[in-house]
Amino acid sequence: MDYKNEVNNLLQELGKILDLSSLTLDSNNHCLILFDDKIVINLELEEEEGAFIVYSYISVVPFSGKELILEILLEANFFWKISHGATFAIDKQTQTLVLQQKFALPLPHAHHFEDDLATFVDVVDAWMKRIDEICTETEILMEKDLKSLPTEKQYGSWKY
Repeated sequence: MDYKNEVNNLLQELGKILDLSSLTLDSNNHCLILFDDKIVINLELEEEEGAFIVYSYISVVPFSGKELILEILLEANFFWKISHGATFAIDKQTQTLVLQQKFALPLPHAHHFEDDLATFVDVVDAWMKRIDEICTETEILMEKDLKSLPTEKQYGSWKY
């Protein structure tokens, strides 16, 4: 089956809806769409797998509050309810949170892909905001904890 042709046809239809003149896969079977000047959506064809993958980098995972963020994301992945069918992961090299969703080709209901993509973009937007909130809350809590610590600790005869 010619998956590249199928995906390019899908992207051309999507381009018309989004008022983008030429939305097609590049030579690496990849395409980018920018929404609201802040949400970058990657669309990638995996011909060997017969899959169309949609993903977006959401945020660098901060050192402080990392455990809380990862716990919340694991909950969101649980049966894909809060992630709306997508899955959260971390790009280890960049320590960046990624939301990804895989669509098997051929798409059984290609006409629904626009709705699926709109939902994906909404989920990315919501999680970008939520991660920012968590980071802000964590920073505030850390500042409060640091202020409550004594400025000088003594262990034996050593002070610091």
